[in-house]
Amino acid sequence: MKTLLALMLLIPSLSWGLTFNNGKQEGSYQGIGWPTIEKHGLDAGKEWSQSVDTEFTRFGQSSHRFEFRALDCKGFDCGRGKYKGSFGRTEAYINTKETGENWYAWSFYIDDSELKYNTGKSNKTKSLLEELDLALNKDNQEVDEEVDNHLIQFGQMKLANENKVFSHCREYGSENVFILQYRKRNKGLAISRTHCTKKTVVETHETALLIPENILFNQWHDIVVHASWGNEGFLKFYINGDLKYAEEGFITNQYSYNGKSYGPSFRYGIYQNNAPKSFNGKITAWYDGIARAKKCTDKNFSELLNNLGYSCDSLADKDNQVINPYFIEVSDW
Repeated sequence: MKTLLALMLLIPSLSWGLTFNNGKQEGSYQGIGWPTIEKHGLDAGKEWSQSVDTEFTRFGQSSHRFEFRALDCKGFDCGRGKYKGSFGRTEAYINTKETGENWYAWSFYIDDSELKYNTGKSNKTKSLLEELDLALNKDNQEVDEEVDNHLIQFGQMKLANENKVFSHCREYGSENVFILQYRKRNKGLAISRTHCTKKTVVETHETALLIPENILFNQWHDIVVHASWGNEGFLKFYINGDLKYAEEGFITNQYSYNGKSYGPSFRYGIYQNNAPKSFNGKITAWYDGIARAKKCTDKNFSELLNNLGYSCDSLADKDNQVINPYFIEVSDW
């Protein structure tokens, strides 16, 4: 009965009239409180890149599945980086240009079973002399550094740039209000915050660990974000019901152009940067319950939280938590 009730509550979030292929629902995934979710223009566009999965979900009837394989890329991305295939993505884009105060929620699951690198190293036990020789070998050190620097993004809020107001920020990667990124040397999923205004270039990068590597993969995680976009705003990240990141003050710009107000827009999926030449595997991720509301108590949003095992009140109770996020040095970003 509980399962049936959950499915009934989530009916507004589902896409109908779609076709099926080997258990995979083909078509567009529809979130809660969002306009149409579209493929990013630079999505690799492979047959495996994006699909609506009816067999593996956080709850309800469908999830949005992404699969990214080594060397997947399209257009501009294919020419970036040290090697062909260093950059690439399979990513969804919601062109909302958020303003004011908003609530967001989504769940995600990352399968790392085939996140593999051909480093040329053997898994056989080595003698102490062999280990010492390996440690002193410059080529192997470079391989290790490249693997450690392989950056994979699993979501971002990006500044609207309708009249190129923020073009000067791009050189510094600062059109991104936040990025959720994994890199081995960061030891988990981190949030990277960048500050860029219409007049100044970059103020700071702040990178804080949200989910440690030892629990990041092969399980569902729930993210709820409460944000007020603006010069005097705030940004809060609740991970699996606990407050893990909070910031007040300058969060991002909002500006008017042709009589309209603009702020950041949301993207999610898999977007890799600086992949090493040795990367020869793939990454698979599922997203579910992708929701937005102006108030936490909005009916569909609060029902979603209840189905996840949380509530607006339980999240509010966490606002007084003392959080001590592991901040990664800017030089390591």
